[in-house]
Amino acid sequence: MSNTSSPETGRPRRYKSAKEFEAAVEAYFEDASKPTMSGLAYALGFEDRDSFTRYEDYGADFSRTVKRARLRIEQDRHERLIDKEKFTAGVIFDLKNNHGWKDKTEQEHTGADGAPLVITWQTGPKDG
Repeated sequence: MSNTSSPETGRPRRYKSAKEFEAAVEAYFEDASKPTMSGLAYALGFEDRDSFTRYEDYGADFSRTVKRARLRIEQDRHERLIDKEKFTAGVIFDLKNNHGWKDKTEQEHTGADGAPLVITWQTGPKDG
């Protein structure tokens, strides 16, 4: 999905260099006690989160900064998840909706007393 060429149509980029972009992201994390994707986008002067994440398409250095920012926010949520005093249902919601986490249910089917499950398939009477 990453595209190293930058589209020259539309509004000009807010951050022209990857170093300037990375510095702005780092400044946000230094000041934010509870970092969020929307807070990061707002602090960097974007109108929405998608405008921030679109910088992934502007080359490897921009992409790395976006991915690391997402990971830092995910790490914050993960730490809150395991800290009983900071845990809320909102942490789970954020991890599922913004960081790709999912509930996973595993089901194992066995026959009687744990024996292998035997399936018999009957198609009906044969003609002739």
